[in-house]
Amino acid sequence: SACGAGEPSAVCCADLTACYGGNSAACDDYTACLQDPANGPVLVGNWWLQRDVSFGEVFFEEGAVCGQITSTDEDSRTRLELWDDTFHGMDLSLFKKFSAGYDFRSTSGGSGGYLNLYLRVDGSSTAYYDCRLDFLIPNVEGTGTLVVTPETIGSSNPRTTGTNPGDDNGCPSPNGQISIQDYLAANPDAVMGVGSGGELYAFVLNTGSTGQDNSGQEVCWSDVSIQYYDESGAIQVESFEFTTI
Repeated sequence: SACGAGEPSAVCCADLTACYGGNSAACDDYTACLQDPANGPVLVGNWWLQRDVSFGEVFFEEGAVCGQITSTDEDSRTRLELWDDTFHGMDLSLFKKFSAGYDFRSTSGGSGGYLNLYLRVDGSSTAYYDCRLDFLIPNVEGTGTLVVTPETIGSSNPRTTGTNPGDDNGCPSPNGQISIQDYLAANPDAVMGVGSGGELYAFVLNTGSTGQDNSGQEVCWSDVSIQYYDESGAIQVESFEFTTI
């Protein structure tokens, strides 16, 4: 949890407690608190390095943040979480498009870089997640753009936490790749974002993965943008440029 004992971001916990009490101003204060480099491991804006990452390094280049795996340990990875209450708890039906530029500089025996999208059956679900979809970049060196829309089929079988049986909530883990649209058809009230543990993210960019030897893998991410519909049906866009703090 972001408020674990001994963690720098624990100083922000008063705001987080009030945020979960329904105080939207406190949510804003919490993310502002996290953005102070003295208070937590924030990389840029609302993107930050997950606390339990091991054997990976994160470094900046102009307009990009890069993850490099430095060990043969099978759980080695770097993980960039977007903590943003615009998207955490947002109705899945409002999602339109996610895109991120990538520069895949060095491959490994494991899978390439990828996006995790965490979903829950509805806003009342307290599961960590009811369904997690993964969207991989091609496992070859080169540059490109990862684009995910409601119609994009996940690159691997979806995952569930076991809180709800996968076949019962439209997330057929471990058998069957699905799209966001498929999950929404099974769960019309679905929302984005994790539901427990005091965390506020829906989107995570990864280099490396668990259960694989990812040694030497290096991926740089840039120019992230997310499109969504507001309550009036107008398309809104949030863009994120990676620069050092």
